[in-house]
Amino acid sequence: MEVGADVSYLSPRFIIRSDSPEREVEEYARAHDWPKVLDVPEDLESGDVRSIEWEITGGARLKFFQDDVTDCPYFFIEAPYSNLCLSMTRHAVAEIPVCKRDELLNAFDVSEPGSEERCQAILMAALGASHELDVDVYRRIGEALGDPNADVRSAAVYAMSYSPASEYVPALRETAVGDTDGRVREEAQELLDVFAQIGIGDA
Repeated sequence: MEVGADVSYLSPRFIIRSDSPEREVEEYARAHDWPKVLDVPEDLESGDVRSIEWEITGGARLKFFQDDVTDCPYFFIEAPYSNLCLSMTRHAVAEIPVCKRDELLNAFDVSEPGSEERCQAILMAALGASHELDVDVYRRIGEALGDPNADVRSAAVYAMSYSPASEYVPALRETAVGDTDGRVREEAQELLDVFAQIGIGDA
């Protein structure tokens, strides 16, 4: 079924596994003669992250970003039709090396509670997921919110921002008033405020 021009479908985000991730995506796009339509350098002062877009088959877009928190490079596909989004996603992940979803989830599962590795693992699991709520990531964020290390709990709060969803609101409210660390409470309240601004409330 055709959709209006203001409707788009998004693939999951895919973290790129490469020492030269930007070049990997550049070469993939160049091999298919897809024009680059956006190229934004990182600018710490303005808050811009590194991002590039290519116009690909059927009006879809290939979007590359360098996440400023995890420093992980990732891409996703945006398309006007669901079947086009799916087919171009399959095409891209067949040619660009990416971290597998199960691998990202398992990295959190095997990380030690309270460790720096657990902070990075929950962030990467959330980054390398769908733009919609992922129940497996949701469960792990809940686990990370109970970690004894405030840094892990802080990472769990930030992880919710990658795929904002109303299901996160109760946990954010509880964290905003009940966490033992003032910084974590403040971060949870700030994210609640952001959710409210974009119209996300209780499920």
